[in-house]
Formats: sequence, C-alpha cells, structure tokens
Amino acid sequence: MLLLLVMAIDFGRLFFSYIQISNAAREGAAYGSHAPTNLVTITSRALQETNAQAQRGESAIAVTAKCNDSAGTALASCSLATGGAAGAGNSITVNVNEPFTFMTPMITAVFSNLQLNASATSVVTDYASSSGGTPPGPCALPTASFVVTVTSGLIVFADPSASTPSSGICNISGYNWSWDTNPLNDTVGSATGDTHPYPSPGTYTIQLQVTNQAGAATTTRTVTVPAGPPPPVCAKPVANFSWTSSGKTRTYTDTSTVADPVNCPITDWLWTFTDQGGLQSNAQNPTPVTYGNNAGHPVTLRVTNAGGSTTITKTS
Repeated sequence: MLLLLVMAIDFGRLFFSYIQISNAAREGAAYGSHAPTNLVTITSRALQETNAQAQRGESAIAVTAKCNDSAGTALASCSLATGGAAGAGNSITVNVNEPFTFMTPMITAVFSNLQLNASATSVVTDYASSSGGTPPGPCALPTASFVVTVTSGLIVFADPSASTPSSGICNISGYNWSWDTNPLNDTVGSATGDTHPYPSPGTYTIQLQVTNQAGAATTTRTVTVPAGPPPPVCAKPVANFSWTSSGKTRTYTDTSTVADPVNCPITDWLWTFTDQGGLQSNAQNPTPVTYGNNAGHPVTLRVTNAGGSTTITKTS
C-alpha cells in the first residue's frame, strides 16, 4: 500500500511538472508574438514560470522556437516572421523540454530517461510594414477658435467648429473647456459645441483647448451673462366661494379670482368648517359636508398665491 501511495504521488508530480512547462511554453509564446527573434527573453519568461513552482525530480529546461508563415510552412528564420505585408498571419511556436526523474526506484528503472515536452503557438502581431509608399508628414499644431452665444437666461452655447484642422490624420482629437476661473468648471467637450449654465449674471472668461498629434492650442473669449427677467409682481387673490344644498348636506365650490392667473396662480386653499369641530381641508373644492341641522353654518376660505393671502367667511 505504501508503494502504491508513493507511486501515486510520483505520477502526480509528473502531471504537475507537465502543467508547469505547458504554462512556460505559453508565457514564451506570448512574449514571442511581439519579439519572435528574442530567444533569450523568451527563455527567461519560460524560466520565470518553471522556477516559481520548482520541485524535486525536475531538471533544467530547454527552450526552442520556430516560426511558420500563414499557410503553416516553416520559415527559415523567425526574423522572417516580421517581414512586410507577408507578416500578417505568421506564427511562432515555443517548445519547452524538461527531463524528469521519479522518486520511486521501481518506476525509475522503467522510465530512466523521461523527457517532458510542451509547446504553445501564438500569432506574430508586431511586423514591419512592406516597403513602398510615402509616410505621412508631421502634423502642425491645431488652431483653436470658437464663438459663444447666450441662448436663454444664464445658459450659453460655445461652438468650436471653426477650429482647424477638422479632417485628415492631423484632425483635432480633443476639445476641452474651462468655463471660468474655477477649475471645477473644466469639462471635456465635442466638435459640435457644448452648453454651460452659470449660477448668476456676470462676465466670464471661457477658454478652449484643442489637441491633435502635434500638441495643444488654446484661445479665450469673454461672455456677459445678463440677469433674467424680473419675477412678476403678484397681487393677492380675491377669496370667494359658492355652495349648493341638498337637505343637510352642503357642496362648496371655490370661485376665487386672481389678476394674473398665469404668473400668479393660487397655490393654497384652506377651508375651515366651524360647526364641524374646526374641520379643515386644503382641497380647492372640498368634499360635501353634512351637518346635523338645517341652520346656517359659518365656513371660512383662505386662498394664497405669491402675492399673499385673503380670507372670506360666509354662512351657508
């Protein structure tokens, strides 16, 4: 039983070592996809993986690399994997070999020279462009320009469409606004323009920064934001109401009026029914009230708007 247990541990170590060199091959191939000719660093990446989890029975690894074209044909050298337009689709395969020794003498006698091998393949992604053609020239700094208008109240619209260049490889890639001297008001904008609300009337300095491959350029404009129209002066409403009777039940209807119902509407109603123990209602037209007799019952209505309140009392 002890021998079987040791043999099971030995084969577990074998499987663990195979996983190790498989990971090492993948690490090497990942690096080789960007530098297929740098076997030294490819080997270093593989060693980092195996050294991190080394165990007894393992020996030094050997790392090799070969490259194929997009059709799977072997290339004479991995330096050809980065060549011109034909480089697209080329691949590198990294192989890791490691001799392995068992601890169990019986297994060692059978597998005296066991070699573990694992490989991984990755597409070469860094390759030189093909010869020919004319490389693009260097970009000049952009030119920043914008116009700003007050759209309504305290809101402005800034249009940077006059900034150049607006097309080609040197096209403006960023629009950044500083809406006044407060850095908290800095925002990233768009080529079509942006709006900005100000908290109060005043004169503000707006700065636009535009960027492209060559760098950044800025320009400033000032804008005066006027105060909005003054709020309307509201007159108090005139309180009034009517009612209808059905036996001992009264139905009340608000008939109050205001001089400017658009800008100074009634915003609050307060009904007080004295004979109902001071019952009150904030509805414009309260629910019908049923009294205990047909005598007259005092009712008070108070109406309120931005100009103030008025009150009326009637006996219904």
